[in-house]
Amino acid sequence: MSKKVKIKLYLVLFIVLVAAIASYFYLPKMFADQVYPLKYEDFIRIYSDKYDVDPALVAAVIFQESRFNPKAVSPMGAQGLMQFMPGTAATMAKETGRWPKYDIFDPETSVDFGAAHLRDLLVKYNGSVEQALVGYNAGTGTADSWIRRNIFDKIINSDSSGETVNYVRKVTNYQNVYKTMYPRELGLFETVELKQVAPEEEQAKIRGFVWSRIFNNLFSF
Repeated sequence: MSKKVKIKLYLVLFIVLVAAIASYFYLPKMFADQVYPLKYEDFIRIYSDKYDVDPALVAAVIFQESRFNPKAVSPMGAQGLMQFMPGTAATMAKETGRWPKYDIFDPETSVDFGAAHLRDLLVKYNGSVEQALVGYNAGTGTADSWIRRNIFDKIINSDSSGETVNYVRKVTNYQNVYKTMYPRELGLFETVELKQVAPEEEQAKIRGFVWSRIFNNLFSF
């Protein structure tokens, strides 16, 4: 192999390497809005403001619960964007003044109920997002039991792969993602760049999740 051919080969390899590194860091930002979509942001802003709840938290719960599908129904029978069981939906309908006629599959209604319910949980648990999320996912009886037995932090910070612990981890992660990606849409009035808001560990999580979704889509055909 001649010297000129070697130089050209090294140059091509260098260009490919630079392109690969750039793709790893910047391609996820290009596709992030497909991986972490945001819908119904008007309703999220309105009811988050009404109940004084972080709109990024509301968006995160919606993403985890239904991926923004207003017609979602879980195997357990939870319904709508924020996945309310019929009994809890009826309770929230009375609390929010929508009783007796309401449609839990209506996006505005679901966001209204969800933001109000999160507000109630945050008030009950003195602003603790983690405790509120345990209450949202597993019920206040579980959260109260863990707190009463003084094991809440131990469980949440453990290596447990249980549903509720994973739920709290995912939603708090998504809360940071939505706060970072959609500050204007959610009315947070922050315009700094993604890399300035989220720490490198958070960036790595976002990149990893986006790349996993990209590869899943590529190999799903």
